[in-house]
Amino acid sequence: MSNTDAIARRLFDNWTTKRQFETMAGDLAIASVADGYAAQQRLQALHIPQRGKIVGRKIALSSKAMQQMIGFDTPIAGAIFAGDVHASPARIKAADFVRLGMEFELAIELNADVAPQAEPHSAQSVYALIETVRPCFELVEDRNADYANLDPLTLLADNAWCGGIVLGGEVAHWRALDLNDIPTVVTQDGVADEPANTGAADPLGSLAWVLNHFSARGIGLSKGEQIITGSAVKTRFPGPGDAFRYEVAGASVEVQIA
Repeated sequence: MSNTDAIARRLFDNWTTKRQFETMAGDLAIASVADGYAAQQRLQALHIPQRGKIVGRKIALSSKAMQQMIGFDTPIAGAIFAGDVHASPARIKAADFVRLGMEFELAIELNADVAPQAEPHSAQSVYALIETVRPCFELVEDRNADYANLDPLTLLADNAWCGGIVLGGEVAHWRALDLNDIPTVVTQDGVADEPANTGAADPLGSLAWVLNHFSARGIGLSKGEQIITGSAVKTRFPGPGDAFRYEVAGASVEVQIA
């Protein structure tokens, strides 16, 4: 078994047995971004029989602030599995996670297959590839990671901690909106409403980055895939009894934590 296979198997076992997140070290240490993505791809293949086929992609570390906190200089990508996609209003069990994080994002559905190409995608060109725009929650599974000593290459290899998404309703007339400048609001029971703006996550730039990332790796994306574009609000860590609503341009997504 190659180190790539061994890393993927260790990450898979840690995920499925709900062990605390650990940095890959010693013979399993990840030496480069390329090695991290090779292990991630093997890990995804191990997850598919239990979690379903890949139906979307995510971006993590999309902001400079997050990159500086983690000690990395680029965003990272991960996959979304069919079995981890929930429709709003959703009921999510906290006990299904070691530690559940909630992020507040846009999900952008691709309207066509997107093959690898030499010409890079831009925040302007990606508009032509959008079918629908929805508010969504990303369900992050950080497994009680120690953020003060976090290895970004292990985070990358561990599918960027994507534990699923909750999809809200479609944003009507999104073509008439600037997707990088839509006022939003987060509502949580017992907590003051938090106003925000989609621009905090640069969703169009994030979508372009995701498409360029997979293009550079020779991987095509499929029509209907959901691309989630980063959180406009700081991650929250809910427990049983918490309820959330995220509103974007008249559309909303809701979740109850059990």
